[in-house]
Amino acid sequence: MAGKIPRTQIDSIRRRDPIRLSPTSRLVDVVMTMKDEKRGAAIVEDKDGKLIGIVTEYDLRTKLDHSSLDWHSMTVEQVMISKPKTIKSSQYLHEALAIMNTCRFRHIPVVDDNNHVTGILSIRDIIMRVAKLYPQEFLNLPPDPNSEASGQYGG
Repeated sequence: MAGKIPRTQIDSIRRRDPIRLSPTSRLVDVVMTMKDEKRGAAIVEDKDGKLIGIVTEYDLRTKLDHSSLDWHSMTVEQVMISKPKTIKSSQYLHEALAIMNTCRFRHIPVVDDNNHVTGILSIRDIIMRVAKLYPQEFLNLPPDPNSEASGQYGG
């Protein structure tokens, strides 16, 4: 499997345009936008379009007191991750996987060589790309007994 992954540039992976927020965006609006757009993360930019943070569904689940509606009036800057790690669009899939695995991220902003955000790479995007790189391994119908998981908890 390792053969194609190191040669796959981030720029070649299909991803959607990011949701772009200002630090003063209200969380209730952010939640609704992320829900409507079916996204798990959004980038936070300053007035000049510079990346200053990211907010993810994980942040919204773990950093808010959901027993109260007070969070509705909170702003993104109160829960966002400041100065998030990024990956350049010219880097490779294995580098993104290493960052995401080490840091336990499900989303990472992708920047161009001028550090402008061009998208957010999600674990879903990566799975879709790997499935295209290795269709026989993902589309094993009917099951191949030689491809069965041999470990106690699967492959």
